[in-house]
Amino acid sequence: MDPILQIKKAKGKKRHRKDIITHHLQLYDHLKGRDLHGVLLDAAVWVCAEDDVVHKLDCLCLGNLDGGPETAEHVRSLLRAGEIDVPGLKAVRLSLDEAFFMAYGLGCLQVHDLVDSAAVKLDIDGLWRRLQVARTDFLLLYLAYHHFRSKGWIPRTGLQYGVDFVLYQRHPALAHSDYSVLIQPVKNDCSAALTRPPLSWHDLQVTNRLTGQVGKRLLLFHVQDNNGAGADYSSPKCLTHFAVQERVVRRYVPEAQRNYKPQIAA
Repeated sequence: MDPILQIKKAKGKKRHRKDIITHHLQLYDHLKGRDLHGVLLDAAVWVCAEDDVVHKLDCLCLGNLDGGPETAEHVRSLLRAGEIDVPGLKAVRLSLDEAFFMAYGLGCLQVHDLVDSAAVKLDIDGLWRRLQVARTDFLLLYLAYHHFRSKGWIPRTGLQYGVDFVLYQRHPALAHSDYSVLIQPVKNDCSAALTRPPLSWHDLQVTNRLTGQVGKRLLLFHVQDNNGAGADYSSPKCLTHFAVQERVVRRYVPEAQRNYKPQIAA
């Protein structure tokens, strides 16, 4: 291919990606002006929303429109028991990392927990602790989610591919995901929040083969805890003391490397 054409295509992709990020930032600003309320039920946060909010959440790929009028009425009744009246006839289900991103990263969502069948508002620190109880590896999941969101990617659950996330450059309705993400803590003995079973070579090979068969690339997201011994993980302030590293895994194909001659320094 003509090198000039390759450069033009690369510039076009960068410009298109920049436009998508700018559009997302505009939608984030619109959501910040909304006073959204959600209820934590099991391992998800349910939000009652009007049609325009549902449309903005869908454009940002935040949540899934899983509930009908009955679900929305149930969530609304729980909030009313806590003396909170919200509009909206549709219920949006948010994952734990999506809900905390909207509450902590965007400041557009207030999450309530159920106490005696009534919704009680949680502050940011209380929500952080409550979500770690709901899912023991929440800290790792949110760290990766916030990292990729801040870089302009759209992370979605990778459960169907056996990974933590899949990453989209555009809306899932318009494009396929580019990467499958596996989160791996560098140290497993530093905190219960960072403890995960070690990734075996067999698991890595199986995941990499599956990822390649569905047209994606496998990305290992390594997390290193720099908080030190006896660190306090009860607040999201601890996130600033983590270091992350991305590594793309590729299969080694001997036939493709047959003509490769490494350069040895004299």
